[in-house]
Amino acid sequence: MKPFLLECGYTPVKVSSLDELQSALAQPANGAVISTALSSSIGADAATVFARLRQTAPSLPVMFAGMADVATIRLTAGRAVAPVVTDAAFHEAAGWPMRVDRQREFLVLRKEDLTSTEARQRATRALRSLFG
Repeated sequence: MKPFLLECGYTPVKVSSLDELQSALAQPANGAVISTALSSSIGADAATVFARLRQTAPSLPVMFAGMADVATIRLTAGRAVAPVVTDAAFHEAAGWPMRVDRQREFLVLRKEDLTSTEARQRATRALRSLFG
């Protein structure tokens, strides 16, 4: 994911703990990427990370990324945001809407979204629309 984020013009900051996340959120950011992997370098699940993000930076746009199929990523992301966002919507890059409510709409990216040139271009447009 890091090479893709760099290619899109963003400078990703990898955090290894919730304390590091707190420090990173004190700096200006375009958005956050939450991994839906079962194990995470941050040592917390997606729900805990999302709750901390919303607590510290409530307007920060969020993308959920993973290597699983879309249904699994949406399920994991849905569980992560449910305690905080009651009417969340998750969109793939190919179906990214023209207008988006960054508080309740989230981009879901999979490894496959970055494999072909056409899919990568869609993912780039969606991410830039979300993160600005």
